[in-house]
Amino acid sequence: MQKALVKALPKIELHCHLDGSVRPHILEKIAQEELIPLPYKGQLLAEKLIAPEDCPSLSIYLEKFDLVLPFLQTEFALELIAYDLIAQVAEENVTYIEVRFAPLLFNQKGLNLTQIITAVLKGLARGKKEFGVQSNALLCGMRHHTIADNKQVVQAVSDFSQNGVVGFDLAGDEANYPTENFSDVLNFAKEAKLPLTLHAGECGCPHNVMTSIKLGATRIGHGIAIQKDETVIKTCLENQTVIEMCPTSNFQTKAVTHLADYPFKKFLDAGLKICINTDNRTVSNTTLTEEYLKLEAWYGIDYACLEKLNHHAIDGAFIDSKQKEILHSIITHGYSTSIKKTIS
Repeated sequence: MQKALVKALPKIELHCHLDGSVRPHILEKIAQEELIPLPYKGQLLAEKLIAPEDCPSLSIYLEKFDLVLPFLQTEFALELIAYDLIAQVAEENVTYIEVRFAPLLFNQKGLNLTQIITAVLKGLARGKKEFGVQSNALLCGMRHHTIADNKQVVQAVSDFSQNGVVGFDLAGDEANYPTENFSDVLNFAKEAKLPLTLHAGECGCPHNVMTSIKLGATRIGHGIAIQKDETVIKTCLENQTVIEMCPTSNFQTKAVTHLADYPFKKFLDAGLKICINTDNRTVSNTTLTEEYLKLEAWYGIDYACLEKLNHHAIDGAFIDSKQKEILHSIITHGYSTSIKKTIS
């Protein structure tokens, strides 16, 4: 595949963390505006924000968030990083993106949930106006937070459901805080008829994926451990569960360590609805274009496979059928036109 063409093709992204996608020069701008000393600058700052491709451990990967988080505690900062994320994805023709973030990580200086969410949505809206990229937000509860705090986030999803927030996610330490611990939170979301996409199966436990589906998740973030249990694969197929895979990140966080163990091809051959995502554009130093090219290098996938992956993403998106119809048309037309031009 040609990199320039892959970059130009229309794309859909469903799994992208806002705080993991803060570019170094944007962080420098926030530090300058907020008059907060930044311990690193230039290339050294970039090195501190980006995890090595061969990341030694999950803890090293997560350390990258520790540096940026103290700078994301004002409405100015949150609006700016949301706007800049849309600027980033516009560069590679992402047509629609769902941006996820945990609002309760951004209240260290007294911002309330409404202020935090409104600031992010304002940035996304400014990005749409300038770059034409459609976007919505997903709010993440954190597994190490209290049930009451996570219910607050669910309520915020409901409160903003007509204004750009389209679903709830549960992120964080899956190994020590299994999904079943959050049945009250997820049932609360289910009662409010809120779409759910949950991080599950990233720590090697397929049981968490099964529990997530039973509790109402229609999408699974990462889902690597699904490969360990044929019953879970069957359940995903029966429920048309969309699996949000993030290749670069999956290796960096040690969800998988060897290419032979990466389940992309197994999932594809099984007929699972998988889509490809960046997870954290800055921390993983990647784009959707790079993720697609990586899959070509590993598995020899072609443009037809890329098109299918994007249609899967649209199927799983938390938008109405009319919007999905429009996006399906954009993908179909974009691939048909671009590939025909290349062949001719």
